[in-house]
Amino acid sequence: MLPIWKDKLSIEKITDRWSQEIQPPTSREELLDFFETAWWRGRWKTDGPFTPLALLKSMYRSARERDLTTLVFVTKEDEISEGIELADGGLLFDANELERPAILVLVPSNDPETWTEASCAAAFEVLSRTPSREYYPDRTIQFLMMEIDRHQFVRLLTAHGLDLPKFWRPPISEPLELEKEARVSSAPEPSSPMGLEVRQRGPKPTKAERVKEAMRRDIREGQRTMASLDALLEKDLVDAYGGFSRDTMRKARTAVLSEMVEDAMKRDLRESRRTADSLRTMPEKELGETYGISSDIASKARTTVLSEIVEEPNHDK
Repeated sequence: MLPIWKDKLSIEKITDRWSQEIQPPTSREELLDFFETAWWRGRWKTDGPFTPLALLKSMYRSARERDLTTLVFVTKEDEISEGIELADGGLLFDANELERPAILVLVPSNDPETWTEASCAAAFEVLSRTPSREYYPDRTIQFLMMEIDRHQFVRLLTAHGLDLPKFWRPPISEPLELEKEARVSSAPEPSSPMGLEVRQRGPKPTKAERVKEAMRRDIREGQRTMASLDALLEKDLVDAYGGFSRDTMRKARTAVLSEMVEDAMKRDLRESRRTADSLRTMPEKELGETYGISSDIASKARTTVLSEIVEEPNHDK
C-alpha cells in the first residue's frame, strides 16, 4: 500500500491503515480505544471547539434527557443507593430500567456551565477507561472523524514506546515537492551578481532551516523539551521532521539545541542568576543536568558564551 503524505489524518483512516501493519496484530477497535483514552487524558488535542469538556457536557445533557443510559452522572451530593465499586474508581450502577449495568461518572455539580477542565479531571479519567463503542456508541463516529496532526501522533507513540508505522510519512518530503526540488537542482543556474550567488544555490539551505524551525516551534510550544529532542533517536528524528538524511537531522538538532542553551546561559548571566566564574567552573556533568542537555553540547555552548563575554570589551576598545 502506498504511504500517505499529509499534515493530518482522521482517526478512522489511521486505525484502518495502522491495524494492517502494527505488530503484534491489533484490531481497529483496540486502536480506537487507544486514541480515545489518550484524548480524554489530554495527550492529544483536536483543532476547534470539540474538547473533552465540551463532549462531557453534551453527554451529561443526553443522560439527563434519558437518551444515554449506560453512563450515570452524579455529584457528591447525590445519594447513591446501589453500586459496585470498581478498581479504577468507577462504579457499576444497576438501575431497574437499564438493559445493562452503567458506569457512574462523578461531575462537579448539576450545572455544566460552572464546570472546568480541572474540576472534571476525575470524570475524564473514568471516561478514558470507558470505550465509546461499548458505552456510548452513538458518539463513536465523532472520535473516528477527529483529526490528529502528525507531530502529535509521533509524540503519542513515542511516549508509549510504540514503533512509528510506515503508512504515514511526513508531508515535508512529499514526492511532488522532492520532484520539484530535483528539477530545480538539475537546471542550469542563471548568471547573477556574485553577491546573490549564495541565495541561488538551491533548496539545501531551505531544507535545513525548515527542519530547525520545526524543532524550535515544538520546543517553543511545549511539545518537546530540549532534553527530549536531544534524546530522540536519529531514525525517529527523520520520522518526526521529514525524510531528509540523518546527517541533516543531526546537524539541525545540534544547531537548535546549541543556540537555545547559549540563550539560556546568557539570560542567566544577564539576570544575575549565575556569574561568569560559576559558569566557567561548573563540572560538565552538572552543566548538562542544569540546562537539560548533553554535556558535550552544553560545554561547547559555554565556551561560545564565555568567549563572547571576553571579546566584547576588546571590541569596544
